[in-house]
Amino acid sequence: MNKTLHINLNGFAFQIEETAYDKLQHYLQTIESRLGGSEEAQEIITDIESRIAELFHYKFSSPEEIITLKAVEEIIETIGEPAEIVDEEEAAEDANTGGSQTETSQGPIYTGRKGLYRDPDDRIFGGVCAGLGAYFDVDPLVFRIIAVVLTILSIGAVPIIYLILWAAMPKAMTLGQRIEMRGGASFKNMENGIKNEYHAVSDKFKSFKNKQNYKDMQQRMNKTGDVMAKALYQVVNVLGMILGLGIVIWSVLSIMTLVGFFVFKDALFGLILTEGDYFISELPRRFLSSTDELLVTISVILLVGIPLLVILYLGMKLIFKFKTNGKALGMIGLGLWLSGLVLVFFTGLRVTKSFENTETVTEETLLKPVQAETIYLKPANNIPPAGDRDYIMDMEHLELYSLDGQLMIEGQPELRITYGDEFKLFVEKRARGINEKEAQHNAISTEYFWVQKDSVLLLDRQFTIGDEALVRNQKVYVTIQLSADKKLDVSPYLDRLMDDF
Repeated sequence: MNKTLHINLNGFAFQIEETAYDKLQHYLQTIESRLGGSEEAQEIITDIESRIAELFHYKFSSPEEIITLKAVEEIIETIGEPAEIVDEEEAAEDANTGGSQTETSQGPIYTGRKGLYRDPDDRIFGGVCAGLGAYFDVDPLVFRIIAVVLTILSIGAVPIIYLILWAAMPKAMTLGQRIEMRGGASFKNMENGIKNEYHAVSDKFKSFKNKQNYKDMQQRMNKTGDVMAKALYQVVNVLGMILGLGIVIWSVLSIMTLVGFFVFKDALFGLILTEGDYFISELPRRFLSSTDELLVTISVILLVGIPLLVILYLGMKLIFKFKTNGKALGMIGLGLWLSGLVLVFFTGLRVTKSFENTETVTEETLLKPVQAETIYLKPANNIPPAGDRDYIMDMEHLELYSLDGQLMIEGQPELRITYGDEFKLFVEKRARGINEKEAQHNAISTEYFWVQKDSVLLLDRQFTIGDEALVRNQKVYVTIQLSADKKLDVSPYLDRLMDDF
């Protein structure tokens, strides 16, 4: 039985048969002896080992698979014998032979995901346009022309976008990234691509070996590119810091405004709003209990404040570039935001439940007997001038308006006439609440006024909801009981209160 070894090749762990390992070692040592011990030769050896490791990684995706001697021989055949790699004429002959095989034989398809990378092999600046061309299967020249035209038309906006893409798109360094950049390839094509790449590496080594001027020029270009890359990196950093500073200032001011609004809202309304508009600060407490107001305040702070804190965190990260457990912070923020959402739903249920119970309070009054045959019903006051009230809104049978800056909530009573043995007046007040006690309190707090002057009853045309009561569907029914021998005369301002019933 062949012995199995565990090796690490270019960061990948493999299991390989001992004979296969010996074959691979001999192959690499032979290439190294042919190339020599120069720095360039060592770079090529490292490059070859890296490509072999990547090819093994794609062919043996599971770490439990064992690389056999046959597999190593196939890799060597794919890359080429040492003489093929170093000798230019043999490399060219082998490339021609390999090309004819590629046309007639295709291996299994590798369908890896498609990724967006910068192409370092076809770049003018950073390889962004080349990477976009590879991703969308379009000639990079198209993107370069578009970039130049848009740079002119946009007055400098496109270079900023290019820098952002440069920073966001990783460079395609490995074979796997190059394959992802183009959306996958057949394994045979991948092998042919690797083989062609090694021939190019070998040719480049031999040309560099004999052309010192070219090497010097390349070094200067590399240094210039590094300087430009560093300068652009610094520019992007500065722009990021400026953007982060703006985000931090805006988010801090927004958070302060949000908190300050709820803490000092009464004082703010008194300072900012003009006379006659102070009622706005009273609206919430007329429809919500103190508990409901508190719950609404907390929920709004969570729903609005958590996104503002997230924006503040992102701005701080742009400035200081600190490393934190962003996933954990994100989960905490999401949990708090969802808590605010649940709190809004819970508060809505509480407000809905506050209309569940209905209570009625009845005030019965025995009126003074009159000798006149006719009883007159008249309004207690005249119609107010048009400018006396600042109308706000109607809500079902209630009207909201401001009077000297104070919120007033009124409704029209229902007027009923009955006949009996005595001259009486009944005022029936109804209201709802979260429990019987609260419903009774809301009913008692409803204000309705009337007065008797001999045979004349002066009745208010509206009832008013007291300041200490919540608005909970209040209604007032006024019933007048007359004896059968009496006649009734109703004022035009009151008869409409009877027509509806």
